[in-house]
Amino acid sequence: SQLGERPGETVGYRMRGETRVSAATRFEVVTEGILVRMLQQDPELSEVSVIILDEFHERNLQADLALALLLDVQSSLRDDLRLLVMSATLDNEQLLSLLPQAEVITAEGRAFPVERRYQPLSAHQPFISEVARAVLQLYQQEDGSVLVFLPGQAEICRLQEQLTGKTDADTLICPLYGALSLKEQQQAIEPPPPGMRKIVLATNIAETSLTIEGVTLVVDSCLEKTAQFDPRSGLTRLVRSRISRSSM
Repeated sequence: SQLGERPGETVGYRMRGETRVSAATRFEVVTEGILVRMLQQDPELSEVSVIILDEFHERNLQADLALALLLDVQSSLRDDLRLLVMSATLDNEQLLSLLPQAEVITAEGRAFPVERRYQPLSAHQPFISEVARAVLQLYQQEDGSVLVFLPGQAEICRLQEQLTGKTDADTLICPLYGALSLKEQQQAIEPPPPGMRKIVLATNIAETSLTIEGVTLVVDSCLEKTAQFDPRSGLTRLVRSRISRSSM
């Protein structure tokens, strides 16, 4: 929108189930999984001159694999390929051991005061019921929109059912997860209409690289779903686990 163009012209993207690129595309935004697939299909990345890995501190398997493959490509096939690794919080020493020739550039940003509250979950109540109670309590006590982090789509749908009918008419409840269409995701990200509030129920898709306007309250379930290989079945399955401390 900054260029006054549609996606797929100068700037395009590739994601699961949707691609918007053209011969005119010069900047392409992709997921880590898509990047790994591109490296497997074209190891030289013959039409790419710069790779930017954003929010690298998340350290998921696909991002680590992508960096390993890129370093291999850079050392053996493309010494002209430039890499830029970006993150708000990063262990520089550990990363510099992999990128000894890299220059470190520090950019100062704006910092806002954050108040953290810890609320233990009851062992006698279902997980989603406890999260719903915490969300409604904050919603009733404070102003502004609420962002809720949940491990997956199933938990988001169940929480949406529990919250429906318990909020005021001026409040929108918006799910946000990877399987939604880009239009549905945009509805969750864009600011609420004037005079309205929003409760966004999201997976960790909203944890990085997204700005949801008007959010002043965040409820984190401290759980996420990660893909793990099961050697007994030979399949990869989603496993619910606690998030890392660096993600909080």
